[in-house]
Amino acid sequence: MKNATEIGLAGLTVVALAALTTTSARADAVTDWNLKAGELVVESKMGTPPANRVMAIVQTAVLGAVQAAPANEPAAIASAVAAANRATLAKLLPAQQAAIDAAYQAALAAVPEGKAKTAGIAAGEHAAATVLAARAADLAPAPDRYRPHASAGAYVPTAAVAATQWPQRQPWLLASAAQFRPGPPPALDSERWARDYEEIRALGGRSSTRRSAEQTEIARFWEYSMPPIYYAVVRSVALAPGRDELRNARLFATVAQAMDDALIAVFDAKYHYNFWRPVTAIRNGDADGNPATQPEPGWQPMIDTPMHPEYPSAHSILAATVATVLQADVGSGAPMPELASSSPTAKGATRRWSRLGDFVQEVSDARVYEGVHFRYATEVGSAMGRQVGALAALSLKQQQQTGAPRAGGEPQPAKLLDQVSARGVQIYECRAAPAAQGGGAGWVFVAPEAELFDAQGRPSGRHYAGPHWEAADGSRIVGQALARADAPQDDAIPWLLLSARSAGGAGRYAAVTRVQRVNTSGGVAPSGGCDGGSVGVTARVPYEADYLMFGA
Repeated sequence: MKNATEIGLAGLTVVALAALTTTSARADAVTDWNLKAGELVVESKMGTPPANRVMAIVQTAVLGAVQAAPANEPAAIASAVAAANRATLAKLLPAQQAAIDAAYQAALAAVPEGKAKTAGIAAGEHAAATVLAARAADLAPAPDRYRPHASAGAYVPTAAVAATQWPQRQPWLLASAAQFRPGPPPALDSERWARDYEEIRALGGRSSTRRSAEQTEIARFWEYSMPPIYYAVVRSVALAPGRDELRNARLFATVAQAMDDALIAVFDAKYHYNFWRPVTAIRNGDADGNPATQPEPGWQPMIDTPMHPEYPSAHSILAATVATVLQADVGSGAPMPELASSSPTAKGATRRWSRLGDFVQEVSDARVYEGVHFRYATEVGSAMGRQVGALAALSLKQQQQTGAPRAGGEPQPAKLLDQVSARGVQIYECRAAPAAQGGGAGWVFVAPEAELFDAQGRPSGRHYAGPHWEAADGSRIVGQALARADAPQDDAIPWLLLSARSAGGAGRYAAVTRVQRVNTSGGVAPSGGCDGGSVGVTARVPYEADYLMFGA
């Protein structure tokens, strides 16, 4: 059986993959084909980053197929989903053509003949062709410029590193691969570095006596990295009662695009910082300039070290991305179904979680227990995942609220025209609530008031009621909210997607048609201080945010 320990290595065979089916429930064509597509990707023995790219293309085509199929026609939807899967998988996994065709024919055999079936096949094939054309250049050949650190004449390991070209790919939702690039890892002479060094040295070693049996089981479970281990968690939600094909198609497409973007983002950060792995650091603990770290020349991690830089953790960004999108889909006030997945690297064991946060934390803990990631790398990876997930949630919320279909696989919005940072206040007023709403009083948002700054930190305009954004050259736009998603932090105002139109003046903002508000901090309405005796009082709550301006 082939090892699937690391991002970038091939997955296990489909014999082991069967363990990833955690329920026998048959929900709909969208969910069933998600399972089958995952099996085919694993059978192809491609690495984890390419596998996630394939799944993103497939699930985006499926969404387009469901949206284009005749409404309220089960035969049309089933055949559209099958055709979209067949066309995309056959193009991306040509070696699996026989298995793809067999699955396709089996699916169509269950669909009654007629106009609905024919129309569905046409819709699925068209959706697949549209997405494949839109993504044809996102993996264009690019020079591999990675250079191992070495002194002249000194030996370095010669195994190829993984996904060096991933930061050059075209994202689905991100404005760029570096949009959420984090700050650097801790300084080697810091207390944080010494603390995390000692934790992984004690817990992550192959012969560790500190790692418990339960921790070892968790580590072995998350040694597997191929997409099906995460899609099983997504299917835990998709299989809940009351869902239909369109809702599930939106969920799978959003998760798939977000996971693909998460890997683009994390590999951008990995190759930007090129930080050493624990096995290298611990064997050279006397070379980091920190007296609190002691070398252990024979130290080995519990699992084989992935062939790419350490910081941040890719598994952690994927888990947090998936969790953030699932929370947006289910809703903050609705109960979360029990989540479950199984792992071939844990002999088919199934693990279950009642809370998304427990699932995300377990994935991060596993990378420490395995000896391949320092604690700070998992924390930063999780934070990045919440950012990518929040951006994806905006797309999902827009679709849920407006019913607007996604363009055929193209990034949305299409072109980043400008990016500014805002520092100012969110203004609230204490107002009496109507009697029909129970009376009393509450804080009501009035307007923003902020200065805008460019990438170099220079003043570039202002943001005020409307909401308006006005550049220093006098060009102005006014926005209207299309969708909102919870911010990754609890104490921050939501992220927003807004439509925009010119409100006067040629110049910097004249061509802007979409605005994203992201990376928010602060700005939340006061938790108290508003009652019948304080009606009319205003509160000015400090906030910061980034505004991304998009247009044609």
